[in-house]
Amino acid sequence: MPLLFTGFNAFGQLECASGDADCAAGFSEINAPVSTQKQCTISIGWRYAALALGRKLWLRGLLDDGPNECVTLEAAGDIRALAAGDSYCLVLLHSGQLYRVQPKLQAVLIIVRLEAPPRTNQGTKRSIFGAPKAPASPIIEHIACGSHINVAITAENSVYSIPSCLHQFSERQFRVKQLQCGHEHAVLLNVNGDVFTWGNGLRGQLGQAVLKVEETPHLLEALAGIKITQIAAGGWHSAAISAFGDLYTWGLNCSGQLGMRVMKPDGLLKEPTVYPLPQLQDLPECGCSQEAESNDECAPLRVFAGSRHTLLIRRCGRPWASGWCKHGQMGKQLQNLSYLDAFQALDGIIMNTTSDDVFCGPWSTLLYLKGSGD
Repeated sequence: MPLLFTGFNAFGQLECASGDADCAAGFSEINAPVSTQKQCTISIGWRYAALALGRKLWLRGLLDDGPNECVTLEAAGDIRALAAGDSYCLVLLHSGQLYRVQPKLQAVLIIVRLEAPPRTNQGTKRSIFGAPKAPASPIIEHIACGSHINVAITAENSVYSIPSCLHQFSERQFRVKQLQCGHEHAVLLNVNGDVFTWGNGLRGQLGQAVLKVEETPHLLEALAGIKITQIAAGGWHSAAISAFGDLYTWGLNCSGQLGMRVMKPDGLLKEPTVYPLPQLQDLPECGCSQEAESNDECAPLRVFAGSRHTLLIRRCGRPWASGWCKHGQMGKQLQNLSYLDAFQALDGIIMNTTSDDVFCGPWSTLLYLKGSGD
């Protein structure tokens, strides 16, 4: 099950098997600190990467004094999810406990204490056997973080801007499917296909008509009534895929990360830089070797985003990308370009759509090819 990495790696966040320190020459296999035959959890920050398997956690990169530094820790239980932020990494256990750790050589896992969610109007039931019990610690199910935002969501649908509770979804049937964070905003998808956004929306990344800051989750009205199956949050842009296989992007398009032109056809004038409302993308025909009866068999299936690039997996398994590629974050074939403002296939890669995974760092991309293990 190889891990293939490309992009910015000047701090040795990942150890490329080829010995190329920067890993910008195209997708290269990396030396993981543990066998990836078993399911491991990965998160890539700007100056370090985090990888976990079972209770073990590895941090690698610029931790204290220089690149290629590495530290190993052991959590109190098996690790379920990681979120690598600039100042610390969030570590979520399968038990629902949340920890944070600073990326440094003397790293220590510290439990995160969250504020209690707002009380309901039902009051507190008194017991004839004494004082009521103190509320139990919230069980966390989803985490995500960016440069200036960190979010946790509990099993009771409380939304935290760690450590404060900023919103409580009241619907009993509300269930969170996916949570993503950009540099300053958050995108949430529930199982019904509804999208909610909040945070800094001054670059259009919230998908709202008015550019402003939203303190709490708001339904993305422009996509209301469209069942969304996948979301992604880049630095200042967002993306979503519908059940019909349509791709929507919105937010900042300074490097073509929305898959839209940066310059007008004459090359002299710029197109709009900010698209505050979701834009339906008309993708090129896939042209893959599969004999598809219609383009639906190559429709968008999953979407991922880095700081200024977007990667798309189509149903046929071909990855497509658009956006900033100065550091090789979209592979060797695009490394001589500063940006790509239209989605283009990444040649030579076919992914298993049922098992393989993708992790986008701010300026990098990692493919976890689980379906191609020896």
